[in-house]
Amino acid sequence: MSEPERPEITYPTRIPMKIIGRQEELRPDMVMELILAHLGPQPEGDQRHQANCKGAFISYTFWVTLPHDRAETPLREAIQKLPGVVMQL
Repeated sequence: MSEPERPEITYPTRIPMKIIGRQEELRPDMVMELILAHLGPQPEGDQRHQANCKGAFISYTFWVTLPHDRAETPLREAIQKLPGVVMQL
């Protein structure tokens, strides 16, 4: 059985990023600061996030526009170093 072909992605492309962490440590402004530092200005509507809270954990979903195929990895590596981050999707 062969692997399915990956769809071709054209850049810039807009994707969702979900960051899950401990509610008392992770703040959305810290995430947004990294997004802007790594990707530059984002569309105004994308500077808002959605939040979901369950118990001691919170998840934030941000929409970001990646300018090229090498932009996502450094951003995710920086986000992973934030206090309270548990997981990213």
